[in-house]
Amino acid sequence: MHDPIQRRVLVVAYYFPPKGLSGVQRVAKFVKYLPAYGWQPTVLTVEPGGYFAYDESLLRDVVQAEIVRTASWDPTRLFGKETTVALPSEPTRRTLSALSQFFFVPDNKIGWWPHAVRAGMRVLRAGGYDAIFSTAPPYSGHLIAASLSRRSGLPLVLDFRDDWVENPRHVYPTGLHRWLNAMMEKRVVGEASHSFTINEPIRRALQERSERAGLQPSLSVLPQGYDENDFDVDTLGGEERKMTLLYSGIFYDAQTPDFFLRALADLIARKPELRDEMEAVFVGLLPEKSQALAETLHIAALVRAAGYLPHDAAVAHLKGADVLWMTIGRRPGAEGISTGKLYEYMGARKPILALVPEGAAKNALEPYGAAYMVPPDDVQA
Repeated sequence: MHDPIQRRVLVVAYYFPPKGLSGVQRVAKFVKYLPAYGWQPTVLTVEPGGYFAYDESLLRDVVQAEIVRTASWDPTRLFGKETTVALPSEPTRRTLSALSQFFFVPDNKIGWWPHAVRAGMRVLRAGGYDAIFSTAPPYSGHLIAASLSRRSGLPLVLDFRDDWVENPRHVYPTGLHRWLNAMMEKRVVGEASHSFTINEPIRRALQERSERAGLQPSLSVLPQGYDENDFDVDTLGGEERKMTLLYSGIFYDAQTPDFFLRALADLIARKPELRDEMEAVFVGLLPEKSQALAETLHIAALVRAAGYLPHDAAVAHLKGADVLWMTIGRRPGAEGISTGKLYEYMGARKPILALVPEGAAKNALEPYGAAYMVPPDDVQA
């Protein structure tokens, strides 16, 4: 029996519907289900600006929440309001990320801070709130939530979807940049009543850093998951179709489809009779470089890029595929990465081909019983 008492929580989330992609899903589901457990959410977020993908269908999950949207002085504003921008090539992304990490601490969303704090305090002064909840990245959101907590006296709860200071995708330009991030993390974790992480490696790293800093934080793991209601959609595919190996999501950093594509080309070279019997489908954003690689490997006819789709359509593709595959890539710190798609793959009840290193993702997949796990860069495997 759920608690019928309706407490109120202010949710601080930069990434929120109608924005799409994985950073939005977790908080959208929190907002959807919190009322069933006695908490009525108000969401503090940004006016939609330039972003890689939009999905209006995700707004259906958050209709019962009050949503307060603000301006933000961050680079995405340069693209205009609710503008879909192309995902840059990996070399360009790395260059832009390095520049951003040099000039903005803790991240390039820090320009949201004055707008969010002002709007947040206006909401909190109306009264009736019991807690403040923040999810990150971006970690500027945690700074905003901590500021609102100090000013209002309300307890603060933090959610870490990635590690902060030891994020494997974050390269600090100087020791000063790392120190500043460490000091920010120490302050907000020390002020929080409780902090969640999505997996044990992130929790352990945060615990160890906090204890070295003289803190005794309250930490626990709240894993990613999937919403069973999302799978109440028609399955794509008919009786006569090719065997489908499907990837859902985007590629960046060490995550690349290239090893998978080379393995597929190797398979077709050894068993050319399979060329007309199977296809690789990509639901999301497939890099142009990888599409060119498929041409070079003479398997372009087997590769179908479906593009970014609304979430319910993407789930229909998951249900209609024969094998779902994912990759994390190999790089320092990859053991702490576990993606949200991993759990949606499980929700689809399909065999999973996982190109993953040792760590959180592999540990989560082992009990599933239908996952074939190989090193992320081992083409033969």
